[in-house]
Amino acid sequence: MLRLAGFFLLAIVLASLLGQLPLIGPLFARTGCIGIWISAMLLSWAFTKLGQRAYRLRRDAGEIRRLAAVDSPHTHGKLGTLYLNQGRKKRALEHLQKAVDGEPDVTEWHYRLGCALLASGDAAGAAEAFGHCVDLDEEYAYGAAQMRLAEALTREDRHAAAIEALETLERNHGPSPESAYRRGVAHKAEGDRDAATAAFHDVGRLASEVARYQKKSAFGWTSRAWMAQRF
Repeated sequence: MLRLAGFFLLAIVLASLLGQLPLIGPLFARTGCIGIWISAMLLSWAFTKLGQRAYRLRRDAGEIRRLAAVDSPHTHGKLGTLYLNQGRKKRALEHLQKAVDGEPDVTEWHYRLGCALLASGDAAGAAEAFGHCVDLDEEYAYGAAQMRLAEALTREDRHAAAIEALETLERNHGPSPESAYRRGVAHKAEGDRDAATAAFHDVGRLASEVARYQKKSAFGWTSRAWMAQRF
């Protein structure tokens, strides 16, 4: 009962604070109880997200302790993947490099290392890691390795190589809004305006054909293609 009373007290305080903000403030000031109800919904959403994050952190902490007890390339790979998923790139790189050194024939470790390097801004290192990955399996992660390789190569201004990676991806798995966008960017950088325009137009066509759950992501690539054509 006290928790419920405390929750609604917080909702009232939040509604009061929101009522003092520009633009949305007058809305909260006029709606009264509805504003408190909206604030309660926002608080409920925030507490749910915080609870989920706390649960994931506790779960990951237990898994990290378990994996850290064993010093092997495999456990270093799993640790590096956990740290990467948490956004802790420096720790991820340390463990993923050990995984690659100890198990150079495991495709996953090269891919994860490439992702960590790309997230850290090391495009050259990422391109090398993804290159090893696709040498072992050019279709790894349903083409994601080729996509990230193309991204890394584009950041390095190696646009012809990026186009080659995208062509391999699209040959094996078909084009997507993202692959068409990245193809357009690479052709534009190469000075092939006709090919770039055709690729950017493909983005919109492909975005209209994706499944409903992919619409939000597809819209993002359509927007980026529109911007790339004009600037």
